[in-house]
Amino acid sequence: LVGCSRTAPTDAGKAEAPTAPSVSEPGKLEPLVMAAQPADAITVREALTRKDGDKVVVTGQVPTEKVKPYNSALAAFVMLSHEDMAKEEVREEFECSAAATCPSCRKLLDKLGVRVELVDASGAPVAASLEGFRGLKPGSTITVEGEIKRDGKDKKLVRLVATKFFPG
Repeated sequence: LVGCSRTAPTDAGKAEAPTAPSVSEPGKLEPLVMAAQPADAITVREALTRKDGDKVVVTGQVPTEKVKPYNSALAAFVMLSHEDMAKEEVREEFECSAAATCPSCRKLLDKLGVRVELVDASGAPVAASLEGFRGLKPGSTITVEGEIKRDGKDKKLVRLVATKFFPG
């Protein structure tokens, strides 16, 4: 199966469990890495107040593992401000056993987070997961450079189309 993370059924007829995420195409990500972490980055909270089309450099923290913050097929993820991730009520909410699909967790992510999508020079999404690249994992800090896009009927959902990033 092309694109499937599961292996073919074994002789016993059972599918093997998917393996831990790995960076399948690090060569696609390397050209997008900034040489150094920019000193002028704004927080995710500040990014949430910016207008559609604003060019920004934003630093934030990827949520915990239960949220499943990284897309396994694309260089896309969600991040929140360090300040919001440190709040007790946010940490508790993201400990939910179904945090990746929980409506309450999703609502919190929509309110406090930005969705980041890394694109190549042509503007196409990069087909490689960031999880595992240079040690990135849930809870990591990432800085990205890109353009704010406002989505949804009320334009309150914030997406950041990024052309560069700094892991760590």
